[in-house]
Amino acid sequence: MACGRAHTRWHAEERTQDGLIRHPKDSLLWKDFDEKNKDFAKDNRNLKLVVRADGFNPFRSMNLSYSIWPVLLIPYNFPPWMIMKQSNFILSLLIPGRNSPGSDIDVYLEPLVDDMVDMFLDGVRTYDASTGEYFQFHAAIICTITDKPGLGSLVACASSGEGACPECHSQLCSLRLKNGSKTCYMGHRRFLHADHPLRYDTRTFGDIERGTAAVPLSGRQILELTENMQTKFGKDPITKKPRTKKRKKGDPLIIWKRKSIWFKLPYWKDLKMHHNFDVMHIEKNVCENIVNTLLAVNGKTKDNINSRYDLQALSIRKDLQPIDLDDDEVFFPPAPYTMESDQQRTFCKVFKNAMFHNGYASDIRRNVHFKEKKITGLKSHDNHVLLQDLLPLAVRRTLPERVSAVLIRVSRFFKRMYSQVIRISDMQRLQDEIAETLSLLEAIFLPSFFDIMVHLMVHLPAQAMIASPVHFRSMWAVERYIGKLKGHVHTRSHV
Repeated sequence: MACGRAHTRWHAEERTQDGLIRHPKDSLLWKDFDEKNKDFAKDNRNLKLVVRADGFNPFRSMNLSYSIWPVLLIPYNFPPWMIMKQSNFILSLLIPGRNSPGSDIDVYLEPLVDDMVDMFLDGVRTYDASTGEYFQFHAAIICTITDKPGLGSLVACASSGEGACPECHSQLCSLRLKNGSKTCYMGHRRFLHADHPLRYDTRTFGDIERGTAAVPLSGRQILELTENMQTKFGKDPITKKPRTKKRKKGDPLIIWKRKSIWFKLPYWKDLKMHHNFDVMHIEKNVCENIVNTLLAVNGKTKDNINSRYDLQALSIRKDLQPIDLDDDEVFFPPAPYTMESDQQRTFCKVFKNAMFHNGYASDIRRNVHFKEKKITGLKSHDNHVLLQDLLPLAVRRTLPERVSAVLIRVSRFFKRMYSQVIRISDMQRLQDEIAETLSLLEAIFLPSFFDIMVHLMVHLPAQAMIASPVHFRSMWAVERYIGKLKGHVHTRSHV
């Protein structure tokens, strides 16, 4: 095996070292790994990798059920301008199937994990072209990245329901909405510091919040919980469903489905963090929640009949509960974010008139349906631009200051999360700010608004402090790579 030039040593020899997080090497995750694996860290050419996986339908047809999962390895040693280049991605696995692999993904991952164990312990004799010498080359995987549904497969934890957040695990504050048949995730005042005024605001929230935020479990704690779990791969021959053991009523909640195959790696239990939440998909879902709710898009708004009756069932927000009128009619009081028809048109007009420099964004104007007062067909990057650049302008013109100010804070949060250089003190302040922002959102929007993607916002600053800037840990590059893979599939619609 040959190792070219000095790119794998750039992080140690040419990186700017000023106390800021500019590169994965500056992160606590990398430094903690080196401290615990000093033999590995002695040679700067040893490679640190991140695993990224996502599924896609290669036939571009929703009528045909098929799922291909590329499992990519991305080297973190390289300079920042090279890390996310598709030419440096290692396509280690390509898992085809009629459906997502689910828990069976461990079967496909086993050869990769076995090879990575060998690469960590024994390494491989490699020629370094930059120095003209042979050396023993080692490699290690230091974290994984996937979208939220992929967590259940790649990380072996729950991706929905009462234990949908691996950071909060069994202490997640979840609530099942009976009328909406959905689970919501609130209680973000727990993430505020102990003497924050919002904790004691009984007028707005109805009670005093004395709880504390959950502490993420360490790798050793997760291993202890899953060590004795028996995993049965494949589907039950009778039910044709995955062989998952259902939790009995009264049993403690354990969000991990099985002992993850990644624990075969000798260093996995000691990693500071195992999985990165994908900011791209979180931002996209938050943007859709906000826009569809403000425009009251039928079938997509988080403020609907069931949401209002859930307020009644929970005996909260009496000012928004449905009111029975004569002749079997029901009146739904307007929420603080409810817009009249003219306001909705003004809201859409901001996006309809938006113009950007060539290459900055797609033409969002074609996705705005002015007469129908809705915005459809936005891609992930469209939502990125809409939330960070256009939404603050639209809400200033149409919503009361109490609502617009909080939504502008959401926009500003994501803009700061995308900073290419991270200062720990800034992320600590942002951690406090997003907890406060989510608490204020709870006072404005209905419980149905707070799906798991909205909740995950509260964990993003903490992950940035442990790992690295967002552009090294999001799915943007993987999505573009998958688009390239789709181009190699020849079908009647694409030849």
